[in-house]
Amino acid sequence: MKQRVKRFWLLLLTGLCFFPGSVCSAIENSSELPVVKIVYARDIDDLPFYVGVEEGFFEQEGVKVELVFIKGEQNALAGVMKNDVQAANISVESLYKLADKEVPVKVVTWLGQAHEGTKCGIHVGVNTPYRTFSDLKGARIATSGNLMPKTMLTHAVHLGGLELKDLRPIYGGRPDNPMQHEAALRAGAVDGFIV
Repeated sequence: MKQRVKRFWLLLLTGLCFFPGSVCSAIENSSELPVVKIVYARDIDDLPFYVGVEEGFFEQEGVKVELVFIKGEQNALAGVMKNDVQAANISVESLYKLADKEVPVKVVTWLGQAHEGTKCGIHVGVNTPYRTFSDLKGARIATSGNLMPKTMLTHAVHLGGLELKDLRPIYGGRPDNPMQHEAALRAGAVDGFIV
């Protein structure tokens, strides 16, 4: 159980792209710029890839990126596992499933939303009794109500041996400013936030 919880937090604190280990050795042994194929899905979240290729940012960092269109996360994952492509975006929901099945992928960057200097996960006050997932039973956890935080919250309580009905989620109740988070926690308005 501790290993699964540790892996869960590692995934939340890192990100949503993955590379197989074989890419690293290929990059180290090449005298030319290595080519890394990255899956794109014609989604707004892929805009940084287009800009990076167009502006030459990847070449400046010592790698040539080729964008490959593959539809569907399962197909993208199969391409990565076969090393036909070296990286792809993947949703938090799929990441949980992969972690539980111990699929050998590596998360290399976070493409989600967070305030600078903060980490994603369940935030509670320092002077509260909440130390583990199971401690959250009955807690008032505020969330923006978007799919990603709701999925993170659902999976977190699952790892703690609870169900979502064991919490008191407050959807649409998360302020945008981290200072407001602190004020709400100190005032006792909520017991925690998921970000």
